[in-house]
Amino acid sequence: MIRQRLFRYAVYRNMFLSFVLLTAAMIALVTVVLYMMFSWSTAKEVGKISESMLKQNSAVSSVIRDQVYNVGNLLLSDKEIVNALLDKEADPVKQYGVFGTLNRVQSTYPFIHSIGIYNGSNNTYLNTKGITKEQEKALLEEINNKNTSYFHLFPRKISSATSTNRSEDVLTFVLLPSYYSPLSSKGAIVINMSTGTIQDLIGGYRNEAVDSLYVIDDKGTIITHSDPSRFMEDISQESYVQSILGTDAESGYFTRSIDGRKSLVTYVKSKDMNWTFISVSQYQNLLFNMQALRTSALVLALACFVVSMFLSIWLTHHAYNPIRHLLEKMSAIPKMKENRRQINEFAILDTTYAEMTEKMKSMESEASVARQAHVLQLLKGGDETAFRRLAREGKGPSFLAAVLLLDSLDGSPGGEDEEQQSYTCAAVAQAAQQMLEPEGASVATVGDGTIAIILPMKQSRLPLHVLGMLEELQGEMLRTLRVSVTVGIGTAAQTYEELRESFDCAQSCFQQRFFAGKGRMFHGDPVIAAESEHTEAQYPDKREKRIIEAIKLQQRDKLEKEIDQWIKEIRDYNYHEVMFFINQFIGGLYKQLNVHTVKNRESADLFLDFTRRITRFQTLQETADALKDLALRLCNLSEESGAVRHAEVVDFIQMYVRKHYARPDMSLEQVAGEVKLSRSYVGKLFKAHCELSFNDYLNAVRLEKARELLASTDESVQSISEQVGILNTTYFYTLFKKHYQISPAQFRSQHAIETKKAQ
Repeated sequence: MIRQRLFRYAVYRNMFLSFVLLTAAMIALVTVVLYMMFSWSTAKEVGKISESMLKQNSAVSSVIRDQVYNVGNLLLSDKEIVNALLDKEADPVKQYGVFGTLNRVQSTYPFIHSIGIYNGSNNTYLNTKGITKEQEKALLEEINNKNTSYFHLFPRKISSATSTNRSEDVLTFVLLPSYYSPLSSKGAIVINMSTGTIQDLIGGYRNEAVDSLYVIDDKGTIITHSDPSRFMEDISQESYVQSILGTDAESGYFTRSIDGRKSLVTYVKSKDMNWTFISVSQYQNLLFNMQALRTSALVLALACFVVSMFLSIWLTHHAYNPIRHLLEKMSAIPKMKENRRQINEFAILDTTYAEMTEKMKSMESEASVARQAHVLQLLKGGDETAFRRLAREGKGPSFLAAVLLLDSLDGSPGGEDEEQQSYTCAAVAQAAQQMLEPEGASVATVGDGTIAIILPMKQSRLPLHVLGMLEELQGEMLRTLRVSVTVGIGTAAQTYEELRESFDCAQSCFQQRFFAGKGRMFHGDPVIAAESEHTEAQYPDKREKRIIEAIKLQQRDKLEKEIDQWIKEIRDYNYHEVMFFINQFIGGLYKQLNVHTVKNRESADLFLDFTRRITRFQTLQETADALKDLALRLCNLSEESGAVRHAEVVDFIQMYVRKHYARPDMSLEQVAGEVKLSRSYVGKLFKAHCELSFNDYLNAVRLEKARELLASTDESVQSISEQVGILNTTYFYTLFKKHYQISPAQFRSQHAIETKKAQ
């Protein structure tokens, strides 16, 4: 039974596979997460244990330091040692005694590799291992260069006294007695400690999980390592070493990839010495039973998967039953059982649903066409018979006509293309019918972007909840279709003629949209409309002259303000008067400006394009924006014609200033007279082209000439100031210092010094 359903029914098979994949993914996720959590927890515990062990190891540094100090103090308390450090004659007898004392001290401390005494006064060096002064030459030179503190540490390799080809790894502690005592500043005690001894002290804390255990100094140099071959290796460039040396924490642990393997790094910094104890363990070695853990997790996951298979079969069987019953009711599934081919339940449901949808659409379409035909018959050429039939079917004695007007989608005059507008109009009409159908409303499209609504009413006023429905419709269309809808509401009607008047009144509301803006709701009131028609209209011709003057002078800011004021003055008139004023305004602009522009054809095209679009403006604000755009374009055309002449005027002024800069009476008014233009116009023109005022340019030329005279002559500052046209010497000082950040006298001195250096 189950096998037959799996191979025959597509939905059953998909449901089963979905359950199996879901449970398998969940099992894999849980297994991996638990394994990772256990691995992380184990690594954390191992890190804490390793950190604790390293803290115990760090005590080794304190022990070594204390022991070295004890040895140094013991030697300095011995008279023979002190005499050897003070001896200037290198007496062999004394040296023999010192050699014996050093051997006795070394035998007392087994961790000491060798002890040496260096006397810089007589340049002698004694060592318990017989290492000569020549073999320790590098160390002795370093001792002579580093005598600022008592204690020094040098990890190094020393040559064997018996074989020059053999070396040993030691930590050398250099004690400079002169730092604390009156001994010779050229004397030192050298204590060599075997690195193997230190490794033996800390190596006891190693376990099977730790791959390497070592100590580095603050420069990243290995002092001792579980691998002796790495002694004195510089590992400061390793990323994990840089992390350790760069942190202020005294201890810690972290994971890092070392040599391509994930490893756990634990570190502890010594408080007494600049040592850092480090242990590195491969991550896979932290769990000693890693393989067994993996095997157990895999077996558990497989067992859970087998259980999930049976659970998936049970869930699929129960979840599929409702679909099977639905198919048996909607299609001929029982008849298909004789056919052994596979069955796609979704395809069967889709086909059945499509057939039912087509039937419903056909019925709805027929009803919608009949309803729209009835509305059109009433509002456009109907008769009393149609109205009486509407009254018998209506819910109230009165009716009201409302009109929905679609505003342009993109906000530009003319709106979208016809196909898009038709689709949008149909969608809005359908939404209005569905929303207002409970109120008994009839909806129909009566024109391009215009939708008519006939609402039955039980009272003379439209109910508030119906107004709320219309506002909700406006908001819904704006959110879903991104189109604003303007609503016009007519007056109440009880006869066929009154209904036609109500429809005309609703359409006249859209003239209010021209002034108030799109996406609003307007109520028709014939009394107010009649009163507004008797208002005497006066064209604002003075404002028009100011606009034309601003265009000629390219005063763009003033131009926009003047157009706003012009629009404000005509706003109070009715729609037809405003449209008349706009046409008169365009005619005035054309007459006054078109003949003065260089590109007559281009400016004429601007006016022609505007007049073509003027009837498509839906609001007064759109009209105002278009007027501003037209005026600014006319400004640009006017500006292009005068740009060449302006450049010539500015060039003449600059040449005139450079030629007559020495005249004290040089001024903007005088220069404006030379070019036959007004003072204010020349000032604005010069600043627009040169990006600085005329006076600033004149001062810059005069100061440049003054600097040349200061550098080439010995004349006084007062004389030079008068020569460049500035009679007030104090004012000249102020200008010069402001322009060059130094006074004229300082400039002359500085120039003289630079001239001497150049010679």
